[in-house]
Amino acid sequence: MSADQTSNSSFPTTHWTLVQIVQGGSPEDAAKALEAICAHYWYPIYAFLRRSGHGQQDAEDLTQAFFARLVSEEAIHAVRREQGKLRSYLLGVLKRVLADHLRHGSAEKRGGGKTHVSFDQMAAEERYAHEPQDTRDPEWLFTRAWAQELFASVREKLRAAFTETGRAEAFEALLPFVTCDTAPPSQRELAAKLGTSTTAAGVMIFRLREKFRALLREAVSDTVLTPEEVPAEMAWLQSMLSAN
Repeated sequence: MSADQTSNSSFPTTHWTLVQIVQGGSPEDAAKALEAICAHYWYPIYAFLRRSGHGQQDAEDLTQAFFARLVSEEAIHAVRREQGKLRSYLLGVLKRVLADHLRHGSAEKRGGGKTHVSFDQMAAEERYAHEPQDTRDPEWLFTRAWAQELFASVREKLRAAFTETGRAEAFEALLPFVTCDTAPPSQRELAAKLGTSTTAAGVMIFRLREKFRALLREAVSDTVLTPEEVPAEMAWLQSMLSAN
């Protein structure tokens, strides 16, 4: 893809496209694409490394090493190996980085690498401290964090849409109807809070759920190569979000 296709206002957000730009775009576009990938996926990477037994600083250094490796990976070859799932591809890259580190101690130390991406190191450790302290392996934690990040990105996109139209309060009242964090109020309670009828409240819930599902499907489609893969990935996502 040429620089002309990626430097305009419609910079692509399909995540496989971002990987391809990282590996073959102009330096400016590659840097933008790398930051975009980091914004979505740094925490699953970091959580995997911490669960693998690495301390905080080593996990931070290895997260940087992962993004440096991503620049030189050949996505087309990896797609054939991983059936086109972006999460599987990135996990494969991460495992190769970790294997190299264990063999050679090759992780770039803080400030020493050529590729550097910004991620919230303080937030990373704070979030990791709240992860379930059980015996499930690092790959389970990676996929769980991936699912949660994808879900959160859709939630924030929908929140922004409501806020732009002056309906931020309505969104917060409706949010429990699309998340599993807290039990939603009754339809009557929602209607009273929003100052509307019970019937209108029911319509708002229905529309919110429909919009949320459409946005979630769109987000999932950005991480697979073909539309045929979307249903299975949606089912996987639901299973991960409902897992204890």
